[in-house]
Amino acid sequence: MIDIHAHILPGVDDGSQDWEETLQMCKTAVEVGITHMVATPHFIPGAYTRGIKNGPQLLKELKNRLATESIPLEVSLAAEIEPFPEMVQWIEEGRLPLYPSGKHLLVEAPLYTSPSWMKDLLEDLLTLGLVPILAHPERSPIAYTPIPENLVKRGGEIQLDAGSLLGLWGKEAQKRAWVMVGNGWATYVASDSHKAGVRDPKLLRKAREAIAREKGEELALALTEERAKKVVTPWCSSGT
Repeated sequence: MIDIHAHILPGVDDGSQDWEETLQMCKTAVEVGITHMVATPHFIPGAYTRGIKNGPQLLKELKNRLATESIPLEVSLAAEIEPFPEMVQWIEEGRLPLYPSGKHLLVEAPLYTSPSWMKDLLEDLLTLGLVPILAHPERSPIAYTPIPENLVKRGGEIQLDAGSLLGLWGKEAQKRAWVMVGNGWATYVASDSHKAGVRDPKLLRKAREAIAREKGEELALALTEERAKKVVTPWCSSGT
């Protein structure tokens, strides 16, 4: 499996707090069949900013520690970006990280609000030739708007949290997640790992198994591995 959303960099947000926890999360990832994890620290202007500033150096150290510990896990870097009005300008200025593909970026669906300018922001990102991946809209009021469906129709993508499919975020989020799987809106399922032993990479394995039971192995493979390959492959190497 390829996990495109995980908070494994230590001490930069509400995810892993130290290297011990990070390495435990990575070990768990390997144990459940994850071969590649993308570190996606939160970026919230005025709040969580260290993941952007310190991310490249922390990723380098993580790779070194994985090699030292003989943990066979590939890791790369992006960010979970909380939408803000100046976001497009920041991207044009190279101030926000994209996925290794150079085209995809992870945009957090706000958990408690549905900004009036969200639709226009996503449209502007698409106009730039980028592919916004909307993170966990099933947990957001955005789920009750046309935004998810319109985004997919325009070429954007949706990432569901594994925990949502398993009921971790309540029955309503679970129901909305399965609806998005069933109607074809979901592009990826990711762990959104934050903590070792609780909200960790095991969720992705459990969600994959649930999808395989309910919808078939082919879709389970697509949501947790096959589609993510293009996200973690540098554009110049992928040829697409």
